Amino acid sequence: MKYIRILLVLVAAAVTHTAMAQQPELEKYHRSSLYSLMLKHPEKEFCNEIIDAFRSIPVPEKYNNHNLKLTVFPSPVMKKLTKEELEGAYKDAITQVLDRNKIARRMVEKWFDRDAKTGAMDMNLVMERGLYDAAIQDVKKARQSARGTAILADAGEELLNHTYVLVNDIRYADKEVSKSIVGGALLAVDLMASFVPLGGSVRDMVQSTARITANVAGFKVLVTSYLYKLEWNDEIANTFYTTMWMDEASTDAAAKKLFDNDQSLFRLKYIGSSTVFSGKTALGGVKSEKDMFVKVCTRAIDRSIVELQKNFDEFKVFTPLVSTEPLYAYVGMKEGVSPDSRYEVLERRINEEGRTEYKRIGIIKPAEGEIWDNRYMAADDLLEGSNLTYTTFQKVSGGQFYPGMLIREIK
Repeated sequence: MKYIRILLVLVAAAVTHTAMAQQPELEKYHRSSLYSLMLKHPEKEFCNEIIDAFRSIPVPEKYNNHNLKLTVFPSPVMKKLTKEELEGAYKDAITQVLDRNKIARRMVEKWFDRDAKTGAMDMNLVMERGLYDAAIQDVKKARQSARGTAILADAGEELLNHTYVLVNDIRYADKEVSKSIVGGALLAVDLMASFVPLGGSVRDMVQSTARITANVAGFKVLVTSYLYKLEWNDEIANTFYTTMWMDEASTDAAAKKLFDNDQSLFRLKYIGSSTVFSGKTALGGVKSEKDMFVKVCTRAIDRSIVELQKNFDEFKVFTPLVSTEPLYAYVGMKEGVSPDSRYEVLERRINEEGRTEYKRIGIIKPAEGEIWDNRYMAADDLLEGSNLTYTTFQKVSGGQFYPGMLIREIK
């Protein structure tokens, strides 16, 4: 039986690879862009291991990767605070760090592939991610036509205005962390109890164990993720395009200086935060301590992103329908799909002005027993749903669906 289950997993992996290879056209839609960072706690246990694990975790595939070179920075030092006070204090401190490092401006630089030496920019990334044609390649010409202006506005609203920064505070779940972040004594007791050897006590464990290794007691983390959004509106866009924009054919020293010295145009807006506990993670496929650190941290961050998506509608992702017979999409437990989930089916349209519009066509729900467990290394755990290659849905209401329509979770 064991060998049969392993064979099923291998077959499922092969089918998944083939299916994903056949879907490039379905991936052509406006996706949000994400820049993921983490706070480090040098004074905490497993700090270096957590940093190494984080640096190997890719940006979730449902988002465009908008990472900059800076991916890790020191955590603010805080006195003991309540959970509510802690979130506010951390948010303010993190905001200061992001502002001091000019993260918003640097994200705009990446969007327009700005040359740091000359200040020249281009629209290649905007065209690639937004599926726009050459009508916006020359910004000056685009701004002189109604259609070009509409497309530039659409690009800002659909792309730049859906660019996010996710700052992950990842900590080894020791007694101090569980109390300060979660704020619940009961959870703190549960965490510590899970680390106590049979016949021992919390005090004995704390005194006798300076470092809890992965292969003895397991590794758990608390992750608080702080979500920010790049602000982009008509006023910002107009100032940017009229006073700072230049390409290789029209470099302007004054425009370059204005962009380099700007302190107020490009800003990040704080959206909110989520805190999750990794809990017990199955160790299927884990062959080393590094594997375990990566698996635990990846799954915890994925869960934190799901919580943010549930709490903040603007952060929710689109996913294309791959087929209608059967009705399925490449989305699963990693994205928080559950038997209670409901999704709206949207048709993406381009209006006469060249702007993107979305019209709801219907509502679907996951079919019973057909939810894909696509969490990191799920196939190694041999859990229910890990042998699937997609989640199958059932129509709740609506009209005619076709592959390529987008689905988005609703409350």
